Amino acid sequence: MTIQINLNQPPFSFLKDEQLDWLTSRLDLVFFNAGALILQQGVPAPGIYIIYKGLVEERDGETGQVFSQYGKEDLFDVRAVLENGCKHTFAAVEETLCYLLRADDFIQLLDQSGDFSIYFNTDLGTQQSMVERQDSSVSEFILSRVDEDVIRPPVYVSAQTSLARVAALMYEKKHDALLVRDGEEIGILTGTDLVKATLLGDKTKQTRAADVAQFNLIGVEYGEFLFSALLKMTQHNIERVVVRKEGQIVGLLELMDMLSTFSTHSHIIAMRIDQAKSLKELVVAAKRLETLIETLNGQGVKITALMELVTTLNRRLIFKAFELIFPPRLRQSVCILVLGSEGRGEQILKTDQDNAIILNNEHDREAVLPLLQQLHQALLDFGYPPCPGGVMFINDSWIHTVEGWQERVARWLDSGNPDAMMNMAIFMDGEPVCGNPELFWPIKASWQLETLRSSIVSARFAKPALQFETPLTFLGNIREDHGNIDIKKGAIFPLVHGVRAMAFEHAIDECNTLERLTILMEKGVLDSETAQGLRDALVFFLRIRLRQQLEHDAPNRGLSQQLDINQLRSVDRNLLRHALHRVKKFKQQLSLHFHLENF
Repeated sequence: MTIQINLNQPPFSFLKDEQLDWLTSRLDLVFFNAGALILQQGVPAPGIYIIYKGLVEERDGETGQVFSQYGKEDLFDVRAVLENGCKHTFAAVEETLCYLLRADDFIQLLDQSGDFSIYFNTDLGTQQSMVERQDSSVSEFILSRVDEDVIRPPVYVSAQTSLARVAALMYEKKHDALLVRDGEEIGILTGTDLVKATLLGDKTKQTRAADVAQFNLIGVEYGEFLFSALLKMTQHNIERVVVRKEGQIVGLLELMDMLSTFSTHSHIIAMRIDQAKSLKELVVAAKRLETLIETLNGQGVKITALMELVTTLNRRLIFKAFELIFPPRLRQSVCILVLGSEGRGEQILKTDQDNAIILNNEHDREAVLPLLQQLHQALLDFGYPPCPGGVMFINDSWIHTVEGWQERVARWLDSGNPDAMMNMAIFMDGEPVCGNPELFWPIKASWQLETLRSSIVSARFAKPALQFETPLTFLGNIREDHGNIDIKKGAIFPLVHGVRAMAFEHAIDECNTLERLTILMEKGVLDSETAQGLRDALVFFLRIRLRQQLEHDAPNRGLSQQLDINQLRSVDRNLLRHALHRVKKFKQQLSLHFHLENF
């Protein structure tokens, strides 16, 4: 029998070829007239059904309440087979053709295939991780871990060892870095440190190693993914990390050793940014970021690691542009903030500019304004389009002194109108990226107040999370608007802003939504199941949006928020439906928590 449905997608793609062939041979094609009862509540299911053509409703057998509908390539009712009884009734809405896989055959496949079994016995987060892993053409590097094959054994010297002896050991051991013991402390001394200290500095060959070594060691754990080590090197602008196992240093991991196996060169982009002598050179580096994102996404890098890496590179790009434009005398007199998704560290492809500036002294405004215009133009050249709402440091509304910002925050909170609350939300996600970060902390303290707990202000702040409908039908299916849904309005924004509202209420410092969820769980504001469910949902939304954005051949792909449902496989539609239900339930929780029915 020729099978007319796509079995080369999860969960069936988790099977081996011979298992898939066997499954195909065991499928029966069954027909149901419109209105026919397929599965009856309380009765064991003969197996699982995969719809080829038609529509099936899941209903309460007593009240007739409809819970969900299933269409082409959807499958049901796995739960009835695993639990030996149907919880609900399933009926054909129209003439329907289904493939039936008998219960015994399904159970046999579960016993034979670990991944196939795990998929049907796990949560949303694990399911989407399995799908994501299989969808990616995972490179050997992404799967590689920090072990003996990639690390160099540590070579130690004492604090009293002379630089001359250190240089001799480096030559002898063919190492460019040695570890220095100074009592209980361990430092690192590199070949670059030696050159700077002796040829460019005032140190001699007899200087102690401890006087030149750096003791703020950055490390990774033995067994971590190599990509995690590369991410740390990029974030800290270093070329090696120490490797620890059970608290003890067991080796060094060198950048060049990794780059010999890693072809995407994210660290090379970081070095190009740091070494740039002009804005033109920075533009070249910025234009390579999208290629890097496409490559890493295709190689199976997790969306959370991708966000972290891109955030690091974007902020380094802005910082370098700031250094090229602002003279040294003004750099500590201002603080540049990135806001919105960039402030939360959740931006991947470039979206519109959201930024602000804090002036230390109002007298500096005249000198700073033309420099901000240059920085704004540089961001445009890097690929950041202007913000349609004008949330940019070139606009007077987003340029203030510390005192001016404190007064503005106070006006937003006192006003309580929707526009003021959204401005507060945008500013709350601010992160300093250039200049003097100390200017930001007293402003941040002005809204981290105990008096906001369970207040009307907190409720008004939370209200926008409910302004967009969740794109689900009355029957619990994905609601399509001409084949599309706005994934930002319908899913990402209510989740992100709802979590932000709880963080606002509880004076949480962190801006990243995933980190806010962790802290809210630790504080007991959210239970672990809810926090993990929202985390899984957000990661899924970001991943599925990025996939479709990368498929668009258009400028400013990061601005696209329309998700084409017709491009989704049945497995992705199923995961999306579950994730949207989590958002809908969270919005109900927000309404109860903040008593939003009164607003």
